[in-house]
Amino acid sequence: MNAFRFRIIDTAGSELGIVESHVESIGEDETVRTPDGRMARVIEVYDDEHGREGGVQATLVVDDE
Repeated sequence: MNAFRFRIIDTAGSELGIVESHVESIGEDETVRTPDGRMARVIEVYDDEHGREGGVQATLVVDDE
């Protein structure tokens, strides 16, 4: 099974870390587990060339409250 990597950032733009998932894509309003184990709702997905920098599938902006 392939593992897909996603960069998680908060609404202020701070990187929370990189997580792995068994799904290839994650969309807005889905939930993801942050590197510290909390669940957070995805509010924006950057899957363009800048969002994929560092070998990740996408950069996910999460509601960190």
